[in-house]
Amino acid sequence: MSARAFWRLVGNNLFTTLGLLLGVMQVVVGHWVTVVAAGRQGPGLALGLGLAAALVAANAASIPALRRARRAGGWPRRLAGAYVSAGLVTLLLGLAISLAWLGFLPLAGIGHLAGASGDTLFTVFRAASGAVVAVLVWMLGWGFTLGRARLDRTHLRVELRGLDAALRGLRIVQISDLHIGNVLAGEPVSRLVAHVNDLDPDLVVVTGDLFDFDPRFVEDGARRLGGLRARSGVYVVLGNHDVYTGTELVVRALAEHAPGLRLLRDERVRLPLSAPLYLAGVEDPGRDWTARGLELPAIETLGGAHPEDGPTVLLVHRPEAFRQAARLGFPLVLAGHTHGGQIALPTPRGRLNPARLITRFVRGVYRENGSVLYVNRGAGFAGPALRFNCPREIATIELV
Repeated sequence: MSARAFWRLVGNNLFTTLGLLLGVMQVVVGHWVTVVAAGRQGPGLALGLGLAAALVAANAASIPALRRARRAGGWPRRLAGAYVSAGLVTLLLGLAISLAWLGFLPLAGIGHLAGASGDTLFTVFRAASGAVVAVLVWMLGWGFTLGRARLDRTHLRVELRGLDAALRGLRIVQISDLHIGNVLAGEPVSRLVAHVNDLDPDLVVVTGDLFDFDPRFVEDGARRLGGLRARSGVYVVLGNHDVYTGTELVVRALAEHAPGLRLLRDERVRLPLSAPLYLAGVEDPGRDWTARGLELPAIETLGGAHPEDGPTVLLVHRPEAFRQAARLGFPLVLAGHTHGGQIALPTPRGRLNPARLITRFVRGVYRENGSVLYVNRGAGFAGPALRFNCPREIATIELV
């Protein structure tokens, strides 16, 4: 199996994969707490393997019920959310402890050859792994509180090939991945809209995942999004979670409660400006969650008929479509989907994060074949309401 096929298999069965992995990590964390931190006797290899197998099976079997609960609302949704949040914490702790073991074992071998006792080596590992766990717990605590509340206002200047001089300085404000209904709902949506409007944009674009599974939030969310204002219009494309929520339900709600928002469904429009500039938007297929190497027929169609008098900015939910769009000559592509990973290690530009599992276009600016892609970190949350080193974002793209 090729690496691409493997990651596609993992991504398209992500919840099952995470359920299986969670069972293993529950055992890893349990062993660390009992044996390493508390210094007690472990259950033994046979019992430990049996416990691991039982937890793996139980977590994998619970996935369908959890997915139904997320759509049910009320206490089942809250319970499912708590389970997912606790599961994420356990996964991250388990991975950190596993990496600590992997790093320590070679050093322990060297120490043993140098004459260090087993008790001494165990004490060193307890202290070192304890420090790792403490740092991670702090990171998670920050991410679930201050991190999730932070909202950045990013500003970047992008040279747009073929832009008329009269349109230099045009400001496009992009938001993405609100996931209304998952933490972000009601008045916080209105506050987000007010933040966007305060930027006095020439154009506002929303690159998908307006809603998150639960159709009960669609009407109110659409009504609040209807407050978005821009001199040259507000344009929207749908994401995979909008498909999960119900494509036609979302389309009807936007038409009825947010008529000022123009939904682009595999089409191109000329913007009402003093010089030619076009905006194209394609709808997410709502399947193949990772979609590595994504090719969309609508992009192929739109790319085969570029207007001659001005450039086209492409709105697409998944950044994996960038290679296709760049090949077809779209000079600027705006996307979302990844949330920037939501959790990012403090590496250059925060690009070491879970989104790398589904795409190399995880956050920020990318360039290929003379085209530019901007991947927005999103204004909401997928799953747990957690952000670390990856704040939510409103992006202003100034065309030059």
